[in-house]
Amino acid sequence: MQTNTDKVFLHTSVLLRHASGESGEAEQQIETILAKAVVTKRRVWISSILFAELRPSMFIPGRFATLIELTRYFRSLATFVTPDPNIMLRAARLRDIKWQRPQKPMSLGDAIQIASALWVKEALGVPDLEFLLIDERRTDEARGGLCHSTVRLQDYADNPTANSDAKAAARLKRVQPALPAQ
Repeated sequence: MQTNTDKVFLHTSVLLRHASGESGEAEQQIETILAKAVVTKRRVWISSILFAELRPSMFIPGRFATLIELTRYFRSLATFVTPDPNIMLRAARLRDIKWQRPQKPMSLGDAIQIASALWVKEALGVPDLEFLLIDERRTDEARGGLCHSTVRLQDYADNPTANSDAKAAARLKRVQPALPAQ
């Protein structure tokens, strides 16, 4: 699926992989999306939990010479959503949903980011919001873990119509970075 709106919520995985040059086939699409955010003021939201994921010991200079330079770049292109108690309670409810294949809770980071994106969509009135992420499922499977594919979240809910949070999360448009063909 490709992004078709100027209103996107970026999963931290998109930014972290882009910053480290590890976004593979999506590299050019991510670069274009981020350039539009800076130049044309495309609406981009990011969860402030991104800053908790920027561990100094893991930073390797590359595209950005310093961690400070990287954080300045992130701050220049997005509006940050800092999870308030309501977002965190929704994240907790998302983690409490009975998920299928595998039967384990949604990761805390994914739950906070999905709840934050839903807040932007609902509280700020952005019905066409797109949640951009890189599907980490293959990476996790390679490490021997079993995580949900957040891209195909609706496939993992036991009965998403029975729970309003699961239903809202399943209806949130989730796409991997791609741009319409020219």
